[in-house]
Amino acid sequence: MYKLVLVITAAAARAACVVKKQTHTFYYLWYGTPTTDGKWLHWDHAVLPHWTKKVRRQYKHLENYTHEPPTRLHAPFYPVAGPYSSSDPQLLDAHFSQLRDAGVDAAVLSWTGRPGGAVSDTQGVGTDAIVPLALAAAKRAGIGAAIHLEPYEGRGAESVALDLAHLVTHDLYRLPRRPCGGHDRLPVVYLYDAYHTPAKEWARLFCENGDLSVRGTPHDVVVIATLLNRDEEELVVNGCFDGFYSYFATDGFTYGSTSAHWKLLAAWARKKNLWFSPSAGPGYNDTRIRPWNGVATRDRRNGAYFRQMLGAAVESGADLVSITSWNEWGEGTQIEPARAPADDVGDHMDYGANPDLYLDITREATARWRTRSPPDL
Repeated sequence: MYKLVLVITAAAARAACVVKKQTHTFYYLWYGTPTTDGKWLHWDHAVLPHWTKKVRRQYKHLENYTHEPPTRLHAPFYPVAGPYSSSDPQLLDAHFSQLRDAGVDAAVLSWTGRPGGAVSDTQGVGTDAIVPLALAAAKRAGIGAAIHLEPYEGRGAESVALDLAHLVTHDLYRLPRRPCGGHDRLPVVYLYDAYHTPAKEWARLFCENGDLSVRGTPHDVVVIATLLNRDEEELVVNGCFDGFYSYFATDGFTYGSTSAHWKLLAAWARKKNLWFSPSAGPGYNDTRIRPWNGVATRDRRNGAYFRQMLGAAVESGADLVSITSWNEWGEGTQIEPARAPADDVGDHMDYGANPDLYLDITREATARWRTRSPPDL
């Protein structure tokens, strides 16, 4: 009698694993108006200085110039809703309903630090108090909400342990720790600029044997790190991250944000059973707050740029796609509807005849993506 021995390789198991396709969008909570918040927040963003003396001298005359809302925003585009407050529940309801209708599964909320602690935002805006409002609005709209943990001064394993203890008290969007074979659905946290901290420091928090390990505790999360350069794959593995994302909307700005590399990165993520979230953006233009950064500008080309990036993300074979962004107006990456005012004196741009152009493109892409089967390995 012969015995049949069935050997299932990890690659074969991964190929057989069907993962629900997900779309996440980075959502910023740092906007304010005099009516709601007592003053303008972010819409009057100051011009930022360059970090080198030579370039800084060239733009010295613009340094610390603040924009003048509501007529002259810090952004190259102008929102259909006008400059708004992130604390406005009606506005949050409208935004999250639009995201839901565009096929987005979760908004990734910008979080700039715990109350009383260091704040990561260059304009000094804290977003922690707004998170509960945003979570309630997301729930009403029927979408999830994850956290985008921004870098702040002194951020490390010990401070992030406290951050997670604070954040997991909220009802956050959940995913399994691993795309394949994961059953423990945990709150999702995107950790921006993870490379600023060594892998051995993150290992204290995210490896099971770390002295501060959150694994298997009430503070455990699915933590997804930014990946800029190829050598940061070691940071992801050695820091015990659950996945990685590219974030930047400028195609070619970093190795990770170069759409031509996404298939390779997705294949590596599948091999390691990690989440990979290539980040597609509609364009990039931050020259109103960083006038020295024109090299990073990417023209929208009436939606063609966004279609190309979303197409590359869908074709990569990744299980997550992130969109940069819903409303990072200062960097010109928003898909939120835009229209320049009829009496515009601030030289703002718009999307042409259709202020909802980028919502329409997102809806088309997410519908197409969800019909795809995972790629063969």
